[in-house]
Amino acid sequence: MFNLFKKDKKYPPFETLQGFAHKDNYFVRTAQWRRLNKQMITVTDPRGPRMLTMDQWPQIVFLESDGQRTVTEFVHYLAGAYTGPVPANLDQTIVGELEKLVGYGIIAFRDQKGRPETPFDQPVG
Repeated sequence: MFNLFKKDKKYPPFETLQGFAHKDNYFVRTAQWRRLNKQMITVTDPRGPRMLTMDQWPQIVFLESDGQRTVTEFVHYLAGAYTGPVPANLDQTIVGELEKLVGYGIIAFRDQKGRPETPFDQPVG
């Protein structure tokens, strides 16, 4: 009754998300990271002695990998942040970034909600 003028945001069908095997999993950081400045972080590559820097999308996904949202919840959270139309391929972009970061060994999917382990929860240095 009190939400008479509130419009529900319309989301695309998110077909990529619906077919994603890990859509109901949580995702957490599994690598140490540090802030270079307000806009950029660097991540320690767990497979070797090198540092990774990222573009905007992978960095957003990495920083949000706190084990508190499922992949589906995260896609809907990001969709809700758009003030205009939600891009039809938002789910495809997020799923692709998650798969890349898992492939790099710097995030992992989990069945249960839970924070990243201590060395990965906060930036070092």
